[in-house]
Order: sequence, then structure tokens, then C-alpha cells
Amino acid sequence: MKKRLYLFFLAGLLSVGISLQLKAKEVENAVIISAFREHIESVPYLNEENMQALNEEISEHVKCLHNWSDKKAYIEEHQLQDYLDRQRGSLKYYQNSAYAMIDDFLLQYANKGIEDEPACRDSLMAVLNDRTGMCETNLNLLERELNAKEEASFVDSINWPLVFIIAVILIGIVVMVSVLKKKPKKPTPTPVNTPTNNGNTAGIVVRRKTATILKTQSLEDVIDNPAYMKVDAVDFCAESAVRRLYIKNTCVKALYEMYAPDLADSNNAKENGCMILGRWVHDAESNEYYVSLEQVVMPGDDAVFKEYELNFGGKIKLSVLEQLRKLRRETNMQYDLTCWVHSHPGLSVFFSNSDLSVQMQLKHPTHPNFLTAIVVDTLTPKEDVGIFTFRRDGNVNSKSEITKLYSLKEWYAWAKKSLEEIPVTPEAPEEAPVAKPVAKPEESSAIENAHTTSTTTDGTSFRYSS
Repeated sequence: MKKRLYLFFLAGLLSVGISLQLKAKEVENAVIISAFREHIESVPYLNEENMQALNEEISEHVKCLHNWSDKKAYIEEHQLQDYLDRQRGSLKYYQNSAYAMIDDFLLQYANKGIEDEPACRDSLMAVLNDRTGMCETNLNLLERELNAKEEASFVDSINWPLVFIIAVILIGIVVMVSVLKKKPKKPTPTPVNTPTNNGNTAGIVVRRKTATILKTQSLEDVIDNPAYMKVDAVDFCAESAVRRLYIKNTCVKALYEMYAPDLADSNNAKENGCMILGRWVHDAESNEYYVSLEQVVMPGDDAVFKEYELNFGGKIKLSVLEQLRKLRRETNMQYDLTCWVHSHPGLSVFFSNSDLSVQMQLKHPTHPNFLTAIVVDTLTPKEDVGIFTFRRDGNVNSKSEITKLYSLKEWYAWAKKSLEEIPVTPEAPEEAPVAKPVAKPEESSAIENAHTTSTTTDGTSFRYSS
């Protein structure tokens, strides 16, 4: 009897041990990401010290090539074309082997299990892209300087006196043809009113061409308005195509309240996001944009929020369209989708490949570079905020190019104080002064021409994974 009880006792201990082992099987993604960052430091080409030295070397070549008086001599002396080919080859090798590197690294967790393997793989790929992104940007700048050299040599080879003579001849021909074709205008006859049977004169019918009423493209009511926080892009990215952001206090308040549940329960934080409507003005001389962020549009009830995934759903597109029409009708201003926001709780602030895909879907069809993206890490002490914009070359700035992170807590403190000093009446719509357009406004809406295509293959929703 004692022997049988002893055997039962051993079997119970064994089952408890197996149960505990199964519970501890899965490894959290954050732990794997941290371990992967340490792993790539052991790779000679990818470690941070080597990438920094390589970026400095390439940047120095770009700087010298840009300022050198005899570019051809500098290129030949340093064999820059061969240097560019070698560096591109090395970078391409590691980019092509990224998936294999991630597979090899994750083999050590095969027996333990991974909490969310697809999301984990995306995060690891984002780490690699972030590490190599700056190098690829600098190589593109170097290649552009090399091509600029060839363009200059082509310009120098043009026979400008001959071009001038041909231009004078063509202008003379155009003037002669226009003089020969010119005919005197016939006098316009004065319309005569034809009497009707009852003695009255018949009415003269005037037909007018109808023209589309264009909305005003202006930020005059925003520039010195204390209800808007000014953020200069040069503070966080020197190469940004956006010169300055004007963020409205009510917009900041809505963002903070959207992430309030994550702040209250950090253990169950999930990705969350929204769209922001505003206005923009393009400075053609500097090719820079001034952008306002004014009204938040929240996702509909078909949105899905998970720990490492955010599906905006399809209803948010209808809400954006409805709000845009309302704002344009009430203010006679050209409102567009100027920003989209999402969070990376506990994963730090970065811009993944999936984020870049959404950015490309949402951009304006003719002025893509004013669209801004905001990424929030709600689990950091200051609730870090990163701002991602298009650079002047049309690419989106990476995490390595961001020189400053902002704090959602500090933004909210400013907004709260601003709202106390400038009370807002929610019932009355804001009135913006109607000014003459400083430039020709766009006749089509970004949301109608581009945003409706910002869907997955089922055509119903925005979806991406961090």
C-alpha cells in the first residue's frame, strides 16, 4: 500500500513538472529582439562601430566630391566608382541574406517556442533594415554626386554660340508666322432686342461657363495662433521635406486620451492608431512644406488591435471622407489627410517595412512629401514620440536619422494649459479667414485619389504589422 502511494506521489510530481515546463515554453518577442541586437554586434560588417565608421567614410567622400574643384581627379585618385561597387555589393549581400540570418538565429528557440513568430520576424527584419538603412542612403548620395559629374561634363560640351544662333532664327520664324496670320478683328455687332407680339422685348439669354470653386490653400490663421504647437523638422531630421508642423491643442489632447488605456494598464498594452486631418502649403522656392495637424479621426468598430498588429478596418476611410467634406464646406479651406499615428508599445520608436507600405498607400498623388507619420512608444517613461516624414529625395527618414524624440506627456501638458487659456466652444465650428490662394490649389483630394487604394487585397481595410 505504501509503495502504491509512493508511485502516485512520483507521478503527480512528474505531471506538475511537465505542466510548468510547457508554461515556460514560449519566449517573449521582446527578449528575442534584445538578444538579436546583441547577436548582430558579433557580425563584423553589421556591428554598430563598423557601420558608423563606414557611414562617416562615405559621407566624407560625398562632402569632398560636392566641394572639390576638380571632381574628375578626385574620383580617379580614390577610385570612387570601384569603391561604390564594392560597398553596394557588400550591402546587397547582407540584405539578401537577412532572412537566412534570422532563420539561423531563431533555431535556438525551436524547442522553446516563440510567442508570436510572424511579428517577431518582422521586428528582427526591422532591426536589420535600421542598421543598414543609413549606409544605403549615403551610397545613394555618393552615386548621385558621381552622376552629377557626368551631367556637368555634358553641359560643358554644348556649343553655346551655335545654340544661341539657332534660338534667334527660331524666334524670328515664329514672329514672322504670327504677323502673317494676324487678321483684323471684326467689330462685334450690338445686340438688338426683338419685339414680341405683345409689345414687350424678348429677353437676351446669356450663357456662362461654370468653373469649379477651388478651396483656399492657406495657413495664415495658424502661423501665429497660440492654439497650435510649432515643431520645426530641422530639430528631428535635417533632410525632411517638411519645414514645420503646426499641431493643434485639441489634436494632442485626443491623441493622449486615445492611449490612456495603455498608460493605465501597461501589462495589456496593444497597438492603436488613428488618422489626422489638416492643411498644407508648399513653398515652391525651397521645395518645403508647412503642415497643420488639426482633427483626429478614430477607427471604426471593425478595427482590430493586438499586441503586435493593428488593423484599421474599412470604416475609417468613410469617416475620413465625411470629415474632409465637412471641413472643406464649412471653412472653404483645402483640408487633406496630413498625418497618421500608431504605437509600438514596448518595442521602441522605429519605422518598419509594414509602416512604410502604409505610408506609400496614404500619400497624396501629386504632393506626396507632406504626409507625416507619428510613432508612439507608450511604455517608456516619457511616452516617446518619433516623427517620420519624407526626405527631399522622396524616401522616408529612418530611426537612425532621427536626432530628437518628443514626449507625449510633455505635449499633453502644453495642450492642457493651452486649452485652459484658450477655451474652445465645441458646438460652434471653427472659422478660418478666407484668403486669396498663394499658389494654385489641388483640384483633387488626396483621400479620394490615393487613400481609397490604401487597402489590403480584399479591398476593405488598412492593415499592417510592426
